[in-house]
Amino acid sequence: MDLVQEVARLLGSENIRSTRLGGDLTLWHAEDSPGRPRAGHPNPAASGLAAEYGAPPVTGPAVITGPIMNNTIYPLDTDQAGRVTIRLRAELGNRSPESRAPGAPAAPADDCTSHSPCRELLAIPAAQRDSLLRLIPARTSDLGPDGIYVHLNEELVALLVVMGPDESGRFQQAYPVLGHVTSRWNTTHPDLLRRAIDNMRRDSVMVEPYDQGEFSPLYVVVDQGVSGVAQLVRLNELLGDDLPHGAIVGVPREHQIIAVPIRKARDLATIEPVLRLVQDVGSNALDRVSLDVHWFHQGRLHPLRAEMKNGQLEQIFPPDEFHRLIEQLPRD
Repeated sequence: MDLVQEVARLLGSENIRSTRLGGDLTLWHAEDSPGRPRAGHPNPAASGLAAEYGAPPVTGPAVITGPIMNNTIYPLDTDQAGRVTIRLRAELGNRSPESRAPGAPAAPADDCTSHSPCRELLAIPAAQRDSLLRLIPARTSDLGPDGIYVHLNEELVALLVVMGPDESGRFQQAYPVLGHVTSRWNTTHPDLLRRAIDNMRRDSVMVEPYDQGEFSPLYVVVDQGVSGVAQLVRLNELLGDDLPHGAIVGVPREHQIIAVPIRKARDLATIEPVLRLVQDVGSNALDRVSLDVHWFHQGRLHPLRAEMKNGQLEQIFPPDEFHRLIEQLPRD
């Protein structure tokens, strides 16, 4: 059983929400449905922590997890919340004033060696660092003020991390690379992103094509490593297609991409079957990313905001650029 499944079991719900608390800590709580708070008694201990990181109040039970690869889970009661808060304020005292907890002392502006993740990043030998760079999927709502990432859409980014050892030294953990660290490494954001993508090319990624007759093939891309759907940044390479018109894309789970290259106007008819597949795969998945279908074009993942009625695709609400694309596509 993986960490997400164990958290869901403890919370008694398949609908769970996570809030990154900084360092190696994550707050988890249950919802009645995605985006809908759970009915019940407020959890003041968890709500206090969530509020410090811009998350809504928590109702019902909650847990804190430590290093995700170490699968360490702490049930969150008032005493535990107090200990976690003390730890956070000690480790993250160097956050910006507006995000730092009231009363928490600020670390010297030029000293980032005492807080996480910079402490762990700077401890990794330079000779090893480049090979450990990766991009991982992250929600924009979980981003700190100094992260380095490739923007995919308003909700999703590919976040730059270094896969370094956790506190036990037995497991790997993803440490976000903060922008101010690059000067210590004598490099730039674009160069680090380029190196991370180069490393992702060496990772094991399965690309399975499925023939669709008169339509472009449907591809299922699976990366069971750390990058998952962050592999979108190199989707054209994975499909062996420049994708001048983009692709119809679904991202139902953290490690799975469904894509149909758009080559002719008739390929737009695949929007409905792709949407059905995305919803079939993602509806009950604990690692669900999105149940919508998207237009992937020039590195951006545009949601089509598809609406179903009586099991049929009723309408989509694409960006204006998508309408212009339709007019330009070959008809034969």
